[in-house]
Amino acid sequence: MVAIQPYIIYKLPLTRIFQAIKGGKIEKAWDNIKYFVEVCTDVDIHQPTSIEINGFSADRRHGELPEPAVSLLERIVAHFGVGDIKPLGYHVYDKQPTEQNKTEWKLTPADLSDAIEFMVAGQPYPKYNLGPIELILSYDFKLIDLDTRIELTGQQYTSMLIISLSRNNSVCPSLCFPFTEPNDDFWKYFDKIKELAPFKMDTKDLRLVRSNKKRTTNVFSKIKLRKA
Repeated sequence: MVAIQPYIIYKLPLTRIFQAIKGGKIEKAWDNIKYFVEVCTDVDIHQPTSIEINGFSADRRHGELPEPAVSLLERIVAHFGVGDIKPLGYHVYDKQPTEQNKTEWKLTPADLSDAIEFMVAGQPYPKYNLGPIELILSYDFKLIDLDTRIELTGQQYTSMLIISLSRNNSVCPSLCFPFTEPNDDFWKYFDKIKELAPFKMDTKDLRLVRSNKKRTTNVFSKIKLRKA
């Protein structure tokens, strides 16, 4: 969808689409996420757009012991039922599946509190290259005025958070600010959001988005930063 008018987006580059969530342990990271969603967005924290748990078998190539992952997967099955098991990938040349597997449990918003409690209770998790367990949540939302609690006008695009709660909590943010230029009003709002965000927001990851002259695609450009 081509932008009707310019807007500013906060989004990480493709080389690192996830960043750390502040807080350390899962319960603290989740509290920080909840506060941001409740204060800065129009969405109900109890109604994620999607929710799933992923469990991973051990990767012997990295010297990972299989027993902790097997035990954890058994606990997940006992709690949430049988998941969908699939290879983590396929070898390039012979197209054979990898030894390491991924098991997915598709959940509903009604499972959210139970899933959070399960993740918190299982800490600490063993240090594996992947997993061994992660709770993936996504939220689609509009940003709101922090004083009036009313949705900011002019939001053509929906903002989004993809959240991974695991041994290393991380988030993939996409925040669409309905400001046509980085003026004083934008910076005042950005500063408030930055202070409340459960992740570090670096101004170098801000981009001004506008349509090209033919209105066939969007063009992303660095914004002019404030003078110190």
